[in-house]
Amino acid sequence: MKKIHRIIAALTAILVAITCSGFASLVSASAAATVTSVKIIKYPARTEFLKGADWDFGYYDVPDNGLGTFVSGGDKVAFKHYGGYHTRYEDLGMLDMNGLVVRVTYSDGKTADIAYKETVSGSSVYQNIYASFRKKVKPGINSVEVYFKPYNGVSDFYDINLVTTATEKGDVNHDGKVNSADALIVLQHVVAIKLLNAVDYNIGDMNSDGSINSFDALLILRKAVA
Repeated sequence: MKKIHRIIAALTAILVAITCSGFASLVSASAAATVTSVKIIKYPARTEFLKGADWDFGYYDVPDNGLGTFVSGGDKVAFKHYGGYHTRYEDLGMLDMNGLVVRVTYSDGKTADIAYKETVSGSSVYQNIYASFRKKVKPGINSVEVYFKPYNGVSDFYDINLVTTATEKGDVNHDGKVNSADALIVLQHVVAIKLLNAVDYNIGDMNSDGSINSFDALLILRKAVA
């Protein structure tokens, strides 16, 4: 009888171990879901940055505690958004990505639309979506890579423009005039003939509602004949 009890106890222990192991594996698999796709579905509100007001050549000298100061000169571009704060690239300030929304797909098949967020704590600023430049930042058009941490090679890109003179709203082709040619470019984007990059998208978004449509083309034409 004792032998039977020992066999039953052993079988019970094995069953419990298998059950717990299976449950742990399911929990582990769920917790280990990784990002498999990142797609920008709404560009940041700002994709053009003006020299002096938004960026300049130099760097931020940031102490271990407290805010840093800007040191001008050299050939490095530093952004003034939270400049001097402790950030990921604190010597170069932060890129303003407010308004950005990305659609994320995970390895378990789930998706989520995530809006960019900055959290300030004392002299530090944290972000939930990260950005890097594949090449050295320079005046003109620069490509921004958007991703999540830990980085696994999955990302999306959008363009920003570092300018010395602000572009007039509606001047989508950057010829210094707002006219029917700009309206036509916007309409071509609307019907997916030729899509706008992030920079021109925001310039053509006349009512700044975050979307491009025929109403923006109409507003450009109204401005052209005003």
